[in-house]
Amino acid sequence: MAKEKLDSLIERAKAADLDGLDFLSSYEYGEIAAAYNGIGPEWMPAELREKVSGYLDLFAPAALIHDMRYQMSDGSRFGFNFSNMEFWGNCVKLAEDAYPWWSWRRYGARLAAAALYDFVRSQCGWVAWTEAQRKNFNKQKED
Repeated sequence: MAKEKLDSLIERAKAADLDGLDFLSSYEYGEIAAAYNGIGPEWMPAELREKVSGYLDLFAPAALIHDMRYQMSDGSRFGFNFSNMEFWGNCVKLAEDAYPWWSWRRYGARLAAAALYDFVRSQCGWVAWTEAQRKNFNKQKED
């Protein structure tokens, strides 16, 4: 990922005062760049993930924090639920920051945030969470 893109996502996250910035700031730039894959699961083809990320760019700063949470998965249900609730809350913040209360776009963006939340908290999300934890465990064993 280009440094400018990552810097932009972090600045957007700060401007919206997203939850999890303290967590994100505890990692090195390279670790954050390696964790972020856009909007969509790791198994999704990169071309499709790029398209989805383009359509849902409003939520990219929330996805950055969420991807780092998944990267550092502990495999617990609590961590999984926390990460996904934080993602949903951050997406709602971004929607409300982007559009005034009277705009239909605000409510459309909130609906999109709810759909993204439903996806990340699904069984597919759980599989990604536990797989990330397995990778972390194996990496620690190698170190």
